[in-house]
Amino acid sequence: MKVHWIGLDTPGRLGISRRPDGGEALEGQMARLAHGMVDHVVSLLEPAEAADLGLADEAAVAGRHGVGFYHFPIVDHGVPADVVHYRRVASAIDGRLRAGQTLVIHCRAGLGRAPSLAIAALVEGGMNVDEAILRVGKARGRPVPETDEQLAFIRALAGASGRR
Repeated sequence: MKVHWIGLDTPGRLGISRRPDGGEALEGQMARLAHGMVDHVVSLLEPAEAADLGLADEAAVAGRHGVGFYHFPIVDHGVPADVVHYRRVASAIDGRLRAGQTLVIHCRAGLGRAPSLAIAALVEGGMNVDEAILRVGKARGRPVPETDEQLAFIRALAGASGRR
């Protein structure tokens, strides 16, 4: 599981990634995250998607390694249905970063949902949306987020919070 670390000016670290390998490989990957001092993993996979990928037990495996786990399912290539909850999650990520914690956000490929939430967290922390998009894209090594719908959603979210 390759983590793409985002350059930040906070005490904590934020990374985005594709999903971990499922099945037997999950245990080792979670151990490596714990060894790398990752405090929390945020999964954006839908429950059926996680099950299909052998990640139904990801929360339990993370817990065995002392890694916190938060599950906020979003449809692949889509945007969240609950905008209020999404902003709360983004704000909580920002708070953990400011408290010096290390988080990794993942979705299936690490190209759309995970970068979108990372951008939202940076915007919730006060960063301009264009700067947040550039920083996350630089970390990922390609333009993010993946779809026009995700980009429009992030821009609307930033506009609603006055952080264009």
